[in-house]
Amino acid sequence: MIDFSGYTKAAIQKDMLSQVDDTLDKREGSIIYTATAPVAWHLEGDYLTLDQVQKNAFPTTAVGESLELLAASRGLTRKAATAAVRVGTFDAEIAEGSAFRTINAGDSVVFVSGDLIDNSNDVYHYHLTCQTAGTIGNAYTGAILPVTAIVGLTSASIGEITTEGTDTETDEELLARYLATFDTEPFGGNISAYRQAILALDGVAAVQVYPAYNGGGTVLCSILGSGLVPASQTLIDTVQAYICPPEDGETTPSASGYGYAPIGAAVTITTAENLRLNITMTVTWVTGVSDGVASYQTDIEEAISAYIDSVCETWGDALVSQTVSYSMTVYVSRIIAAVLNAVTAVENVSDVTINGESGDLTLTENAALQQIPSLGSVTINE
Repeated sequence: MIDFSGYTKAAIQKDMLSQVDDTLDKREGSIIYTATAPVAWHLEGDYLTLDQVQKNAFPTTAVGESLELLAASRGLTRKAATAAVRVGTFDAEIAEGSAFRTINAGDSVVFVSGDLIDNSNDVYHYHLTCQTAGTIGNAYTGAILPVTAIVGLTSASIGEITTEGTDTETDEELLARYLATFDTEPFGGNISAYRQAILALDGVAAVQVYPAYNGGGTVLCSILGSGLVPASQTLIDTVQAYICPPEDGETTPSASGYGYAPIGAAVTITTAENLRLNITMTVTWVTGVSDGVASYQTDIEEAISAYIDSVCETWGDALVSQTVSYSMTVYVSRIIAAVLNAVTAVENVSDVTINGESGDLTLTENAALQQIPSLGSVTINE
């Protein structure tokens, strides 16, 4: 690639003035200097444009629409943001299309009622769809206020997520999917084909593929939802219907080729089990720090949570040798490093346990059980 960083206004003007005879006045404020300055400034802008054009021609440096155009050459499109669908609980019947607002200050969003799920003893459950696409619709749980006047309504709340809201796919996420298409050419129901097809679906953040997990012709695909958390049943059902739906009246996946899966392949869609990590540790504080736990508990929890999030990002990365396998380990040494790097008030961390056990924790990743970690409690001893 051409390096355009040296083509600044000052450098360009200096080069232009070097071509002028030294017998003429070229000092700042002179006629020649004043005449060349705007030209040099304009040329700097042209070189900046050329630099951007050059970067947008390559996937690893392209951004925005340019990256989308490159991804389209591999059959990929950027995932758009989707709206969350939640379960609302009310003490009166409400009409479809009624609006409600969450009570969480600046993050407040409006939900609109859909179909009735069930009712019993004057308690009514309805589907509510967030009017704002994105993960913001997943955040709030609790009481909601009616925007639409509803006679007889005295209690309204929002709870269970049936369909998670997702944010627009970032450049980094789209680039990762684009580059993955070059690892192995997707074809005829191979692992790469399943990965590409499933990861392209809205709401799916990661996937593990287990071929022939229950004999020839069977495939198991375990997925995670937005935020790298276990997928909702609604998302599992949506992916199942697209990849390998069952026969009419049946519940098991059909190998007849009604979905994306090729004829002869019965594909089961499932999700991981959340494994909460309760961590204890002994902390030695830097001299002069008092009330260390009270002051730094949150900072330490955030540091550990960030490390666990980085582990979760590798959940769908396969180890390929003679068989396809997946491996995830939470390392004690990296928990210690995360705390020491993030909290300068900590001098030392020792006696770390994860769920009551000392040493590193290796999660179970096989066709029978897939685990995804999340941070539970953090107990700090002094």
